[in-house]
Amino acid sequence: MKIFGPKRIYLDYASTTPVLPAVKKEMDRFFIDSFHNPSSIYKEGVEAKKFLENFRTKVARIIGVSQRDIVFTASGTESINLALLGIFEESKKTINKPHIIISAIEHPAVKESAKEAVRRGAEVSIVPVDASGLVSIDEISKIIRPETVLVSVMLANNEIGVIEPVSRISRMVHEYRKKNNSKFPYIHTDASQAGNYIKINLPALGVDLLTLDGSKIYGPKGVGVLVVRPDVSLSPIVFGGGQERGLRSGTENLAVIAGFTKAFELADLDRGKEVERLNKIKLYFIDRIKSSLPKATVNTPEENSLPNIVSVSMVGMLAEFVAIKLDLMGIMVSTGSSCGNVKGSGGTETVVALGQGELRDSTIRFSFGRSTTKALVEKALTSFIKIVEK
Repeated sequence: MKIFGPKRIYLDYASTTPVLPAVKKEMDRFFIDSFHNPSSIYKEGVEAKKFLENFRTKVARIIGVSQRDIVFTASGTESINLALLGIFEESKKTINKPHIIISAIEHPAVKESAKEAVRRGAEVSIVPVDASGLVSIDEISKIIRPETVLVSVMLANNEIGVIEPVSRISRMVHEYRKKNNSKFPYIHTDASQAGNYIKINLPALGVDLLTLDGSKIYGPKGVGVLVVRPDVSLSPIVFGGGQERGLRSGTENLAVIAGFTKAFELADLDRGKEVERLNKIKLYFIDRIKSSLPKATVNTPEENSLPNIVSVSMVGMLAEFVAIKLDLMGIMVSTGSSCGNVKGSGGTETVVALGQGELRDSTIRFSFGRSTTKALVEKALTSFIKIVEK
């Protein structure tokens, strides 16, 4: 599927994805014809409510949960904020100083939500990762205590693509709860980057809360999902009319919810062939980097990682300079998490967490998608290698 023009090569799909034509078509009717408020009591409002609940049901079926477990939000970031701060605020009613555990390579939305929880009185522990980016289950088990209310570990990393052992972490957490006869800690996973490439099934993952983001799955921006198991108690962080089970007030945006639902359906339908296709491109890309730039470090594991992300570091390479040079040559890449770039932090904290602090400002992330071909990747590789070798 061709999305971008012939002169520009987009290799930043982990930052955001374009809206697929079929998704846009699904959305269009809700901008003008079926624009009504789902909370209204007249016929059109009732019909809008039916559309909303139908979308909710479709998403729930793919994930393997009840329709009631799906909470629509305005972004993946908001979904994460609701998960972390919602659990924290609710647990404060019974626990004096709630404790939250996150991994060292979480998305800025998780890290910043955790910082906000600290400002409100929480204690946060950050679990280190190994050289490949994997979280240690043993390390988590060592620091869980009666005050621990939430463990949040992403399903797949947005910078290096490593896939975390979330289902195994969940089993450990469930065993702890059973042993201590406690509902805490809950477990949350940010599955935003995984939506295209990993089958999202809540019962199989064993988590209590799960985040998805429309802008990562060829859906529209401005829509996310928080999956919340029925026995989880959350305090809202947005107040108003009490929509979305009282957890996310505000008139539901049917257009973007329709787009999210269609995009998620297509991701589920196309996953197998797209994973196979992109994984071949990823492995070819890694092989070319290793053979052409022996001094480079490939941060992305060849196995147990997403098929669309390759992170490359090299001592002495100023990543921002390389990214700008590539842009001038018509190639779009990233120096790390785009959300981190907005905050002006510079560099990549994920590479630091891998134990390679000297490569913090020397890392480029290439991320592939539906329009990526081997020929386009070859052009990008040739340009990248030429810049770095100068």
